[in-house]
Amino acid sequence: MIYLELFIQFLLIGAFSFGGGLANMELIRQRVVVQQGWLTNSEFSDIISISEMTPGPLGINIASFVGVRVAGIPGTIISTVSYVLPSVFIVMALAWFYYKYRSLKGMQGVLRGLRAAIAAMVIASAVKLTCNAFWGSADSFNLPETNLIAVCLCAVMVVLLYKKKLSPVQAILCSGVIGAVIYFVTGAPA
Repeated sequence: MIYLELFIQFLLIGAFSFGGGLANMELIRQRVVVQQGWLTNSEFSDIISISEMTPGPLGINIASFVGVRVAGIPGTIISTVSYVLPSVFIVMALAWFYYKYRSLKGMQGVLRGLRAAIAAMVIASAVKLTCNAFWGSADSFNLPETNLIAVCLCAVMVVLLYKKKLSPVQAILCSGVIGAVIYFVTGAPA
């Protein structure tokens, strides 16, 4: 039954989703694209793009989009609730533990160690997204087939984000409009 499968998969994703949406993208992609086959890599990248520009946390937005894509409105409710459920219990337990033991040196060491793991998860997700955007697959790197339009658009957006302090929403909207115009005018495959 698809509802039970959605519940189990997003409960597991929610239970092991440490570090926020960006750090969890690879975990979600593995479950949703590779293991379950509910989405293609391209569809997953599209959902990430849409989830980034909609209000709310990235992981919850992705769970909602996948749920509605796989099983309609009941699917989105099940996916979203099951994704959040482990966090509610884990955060309550960790908050109690942190406030009770926050002054211990060991606790500070644990937190510093976790930061490195989260950074690695974000970098892994960024590499997969970059490969998918530039080469059409999250698992390949084929220089002759590089999507030069995507590379240039990405470079321009990075400059605008950091040098001109463009907001993420402005960058997403600009990139979408510019991409639509360029791909339409050139007829290049997207």
